[in-house]
Amino acid sequence: MEASGLTCSGCGSSHVTFHPEKRMLVCNQCGKEEYYSRATLNANGKVLLSKENAIHFFKEGRYDSARHYAMEILNISQDHAPAMFIMAYCEEYVDRRDGALKQFFHQALDISLEYLEVRELLELFTVAAYHLLDFEEEILTLAALNMQSEKDEAELCEFVDKICPYFIGRRTSVRFFTTVMCEIYGDLAEHCGVPKTCFALLKAVKQNPDSPYYNNDFYLKSKVQYFANHYLFPLESIIKKMKESEFSQKFLNSYNKLKVEYKNDANI
Repeated sequence: MEASGLTCSGCGSSHVTFHPEKRMLVCNQCGKEEYYSRATLNANGKVLLSKENAIHFFKEGRYDSARHYAMEILNISQDHAPAMFIMAYCEEYVDRRDGALKQFFHQALDISLEYLEVRELLELFTVAAYHLLDFEEEILTLAALNMQSEKDEAELCEFVDKICPYFIGRRTSVRFFTTVMCEIYGDLAEHCGVPKTCFALLKAVKQNPDSPYYNNDFYLKSKVQYFANHYLFPLESIIKKMKESEFSQKFLNSYNKLKVEYKNDANI
């Protein structure tokens, strides 16, 4: 394919052909062949400009324009994660093609993402959070895998504490609270505290629709026991793992009071 924005490093010609699957640039004038790394491609002026436009239009909800610029990026940098997400999101929610986002997360977890790519993805996830409720596990896994250093800790905490309370507050049952999600929440609590997320999880003891507090139906004994076994009791391990801070003991005390109150109200 013709490579807009790319030039030969040998003769300077723009008459070049780029093979994105190989990241190979072939000069049609002098014959020079060059391999491009992901970092080099992502720093290309055409990619940078198209990325700026794609994210801008995506945030404005102008998905046709966002998709146009995302495709321009992918024509040069085939595995540029933010562009891949924009394309997948548009396919899933504009074109109504189920499975596009699931495929994106599967692919993205295998890519060694650059610093800016991760931050841009987090920004896009936050903007699109309304439609990403079913992908909380994938989002947190992707963020945690790519933000493991100490210098990323505060930023990771900020992101998790922005998006997870929103997700938790929208849950219509406790089915989201799987063993895997409990482990993810616990790992994040241990790594960077995530107090707002832990607070949201505590609030859900009374506010989640599956809670007997929600409709005051403690007389439904099977429901009471199910909620205790699948939400209240597993929640303890997450709260206990919270990174030591001014909040950790307060949260544990709050949890213990909630558990005692629940057991009294449920007569268990």
